[in-house]
Amino acid sequence: MTKASTTGSSPTMSTARRERRVWIMVGAVALAVGGYLTAAVLVSNSSDPSEVVSSYLAAIADGDASAAAQIIDPAESDIDTTYLTDDVLGAATERIEVVSVSTTEREGNTADVEATMRLASQTFTHTFTVTRDASAFWLLQPGWHADSSPLTVDADVVVADGGSFDVEQVDLAGTEIDLTEDSSRSRTAGVQVYPAVYDVTGPDLGPYFTIKPGELVAISPAVAGLWVEPTEELSTALLDAAKVRADACVEPGTSTDAACPIFIRHQDPSATAVVQAPHDLSFVDGRQFMVSVVFSYPAADGTWSSDGTSRSSTALVGKYTVDGEEVTVEFLPWD
Repeated sequence: MTKASTTGSSPTMSTARRERRVWIMVGAVALAVGGYLTAAVLVSNSSDPSEVVSSYLAAIADGDASAAAQIIDPAESDIDTTYLTDDVLGAATERIEVVSVSTTEREGNTADVEATMRLASQTFTHTFTVTRDASAFWLLQPGWHADSSPLTVDADVVVADGGSFDVEQVDLAGTEIDLTEDSSRSRTAGVQVYPAVYDVTGPDLGPYFTIKPGELVAISPAVAGLWVEPTEELSTALLDAAKVRADACVEPGTSTDAACPIFIRHQDPSATAVVQAPHDLSFVDGRQFMVSVVFSYPAADGTWSSDGTSRSSTALVGKYTVDGEEVTVEFLPWD
């Protein structure tokens, strides 16, 4: 009898091969998942939270307010962004120098980053809080972002006695600031700016007054104080008016005017003279001014000179008003 041969696989062998392929696939998946998790942990542990802060400070140091706002948006902190612009920050005469940036504390997805900066020969520090997005771990991305408020400074701009001169605006690094009057007749404004040094200038007040340019060093607390100052033209006009007044005090018919010193009023004007014209001009409150003048007269008081007269230095006090280019002066009476 002849036996027939078979070429097919047995059910037992087929099942074994399928099981072997399944285990190979499971192993491959396990290796892939393990490798992915290892990579995620490595990315998470190797990424430095301070990098986002360094990028933020670099943008401020470069005068790029737009780039800084992409990292920490001041609008999200309800901060007035009027002066947090490229135009203002870019026009600063000095910006921050970043000395160091380092992560001081890290726990889970939160870290504290301390930055040390230098501005106008002053060193200061600021601590930022940064957090890591939960999805960043699974996407193999660093994912750190700053959770802090932006690095801005509350600053005041003050024009002393600005109310007396109707100073309504000043210029901060090329951008106008509207001022309001306070109880002391000063004009003030509060602004929020990035730390930097900014020029502050006032408007043209005409030929007789000027606002001396100042600067705002924006390191908290920050104040830029400006003062209205008289010009040489006003000083000359007041000294000229005082000379006319002093000369009138030694002339017949006007030597007894109330604005003349009492000791001059009692003298014969023909025996008096102005020895030294008005000088040493000084300004006092309320648009008043004072000058020194030296008179000579034949009286017992005072310092005797070789010509037999007395000399006395006294003051003339006046007040002035300015209307356009016209200066009006009134001298106050001696009582």
